[in-house]
Amino acid sequence: MTYRPSTRPLLALCLTALSGLPLAQAAEPSLWGDHTDVSVGLAAGAASRYMGSKDYRPQVVPLVSVQRGVLFADTTRGLGLQWQSPQGLTLSGAFNYDFGRDDRDSNSRPGSDRLRGMGEINGATVFDLNLSQALTPWLSLNLEGEWRVAGEQRGDRYRMGLEAITLHTDSDTLAVDLDAHAGSQRFNQTWFGVTPQQSLNSGFAIERSDAGIYAYSTALNWLHNFDTHWSSLATLTVTHYTDQVRDSPLLQRSTAATGTLALTYSF
Repeated sequence: MTYRPSTRPLLALCLTALSGLPLAQAAEPSLWGDHTDVSVGLAAGAASRYMGSKDYRPQVVPLVSVQRGVLFADTTRGLGLQWQSPQGLTLSGAFNYDFGRDDRDSNSRPGSDRLRGMGEINGATVFDLNLSQALTPWLSLNLEGEWRVAGEQRGDRYRMGLEAITLHTDSDTLAVDLDAHAGSQRFNQTWFGVTPQQSLNSGFAIERSDAGIYAYSTALNWLHNFDTHWSSLATLTVTHYTDQVRDSPLLQRSTAATGTLALTYSF
């Protein structure tokens, strides 16, 4: 399941919580592994009804992760491969699914009654590529690209950011993420623009969005290990929409905060 962009820390950190490994300290597995790690959990929180909405919707997301060596399958990142070098370089690629956006209120995916007449953004299969390089034991550079494979022609998105480990003990890890989010012209137009036909149907003013940065975000993540099996992850994210989409009539507020709490069991 894919979320934009305010739940990025959930995507980045749930695998860590599910695997029971501390942030930026994951053990390097053999290529195909000699053990299968399985974890289950539940994440609950509040998310914006759509990017730029002033209203929120509750979220309850089941978490399931299966990993063996470089292979993984989980409900947050999809199906893919992840490789880590002794020098702190981590590379992962996965196929996932973006559920799109509805033009009515929905508790199962982004959407709002305010978007009546804008039409539905259908779901799409996407390929997500992540690269992370540890710069120091406590600081890493993260790059991400997501490309549409099949389904809705919704464009591509990109992310660049830094993750800093501010506290790390046997039971607790605090991390801070700073990210810039960018989209292709089609992506920004799909999620923030208004075509002439959509303007006629919805009453929103016509808006043509160009490629470029559409948001900046910062997140505080707290991972707590109760024991070798149970872990929790609390995430607070603040997202600020700017640059290419600042004039979009769909934006009700330029800054939004969201929160998530996840509980996982590894065995």
